[in-house]
Amino acid sequence: MSGAEPAASTQRSGSITYPGGALYFGPGHPTLCVNDQMGYIYEDPRVLAELQAGRLDALIRLAEQGIAAGMTCINVQLMHYTLDQRTLIPRVIETLVERTGCAIAIDTRDAVALELGLQAYQPYKAFCNVVNGEWENLHTFLPIIARYGGAVGTALVYEGGIPQTVSERVRVARRIVETAESYGIPREDVAIDCVCLPSSVAPASMPVTLQTIRAVHEELGAPTLLGISNAGVMMPEPELLALAYLMAATANGLDVAMVSPATPMIDGLVAAMDFLTGTDPYGRRFLDWYRKSRGLPTRFAP
Repeated sequence: MSGAEPAASTQRSGSITYPGGALYFGPGHPTLCVNDQMGYIYEDPRVLAELQAGRLDALIRLAEQGIAAGMTCINVQLMHYTLDQRTLIPRVIETLVERTGCAIAIDTRDAVALELGLQAYQPYKAFCNVVNGEWENLHTFLPIIARYGGAVGTALVYEGGIPQTVSERVRVARRIVETAESYGIPREDVAIDCVCLPSSVAPASMPVTLQTIRAVHEELGAPTLLGISNAGVMMPEPELLALAYLMAATANGLDVAMVSPATPMIDGLVAAMDFLTGTDPYGRRFLDWYRKSRGLPTRFAP
């Protein structure tokens, strides 16, 4: 589930690094799941007050929850208007790495905060969820990411908004990939968000997203990403909808899933899907999940 050990593949792999080694993503590799809940938990007034007071207890617990669910990487997103991102992001990154040893993704719209976060994460390679398809965004953030050797997570938005068709999405994705390459960032390190819209407002949108995953692989040779947590927004049982969406997406080759560690059976389901789709051909992660779930020592996990 973590993608920590590369599968046999003729394609080049995207990667990030952390104190535990490297996490690989892309076609032929197990799904890399990223804990994306930091941007949600500060909506709790108690957590927000804690952050404003300089305490990071809730964020540490969130990272630990993700690790327990098999998510080695956490998305650091602290964009509430009352929070000083430029001070808080590097401190959070340093604390999480020291306390949990997790890998880091950085999610911000502040170029200075991104650079400070990347500096704090040195000598490791971060996943940077800061890029979209707008020209101004690309030429603001890609040079910074390239300077620190980071990997790229995207939002498939551009000057025309969210592209609705597969062809439009691939066109914007091509713009992102080619611009990243012009700055020296290889396309295997650019995970293209294929757009998971909330089912509450776009209930029939998933087929286009699944087609986009396949098209990005086939036409661009780039890895794919989805914010799976979006699937159940404003619906009852949002985790169930997220789980169903994740199953369909992994069956269609999804490489990076931004998802909540509270999603039921998330670690076992992703391990099972990776085994069944052949990205974990010997079922090593599934067997590790099985042993871990029964209190037995694991054998294969790094």
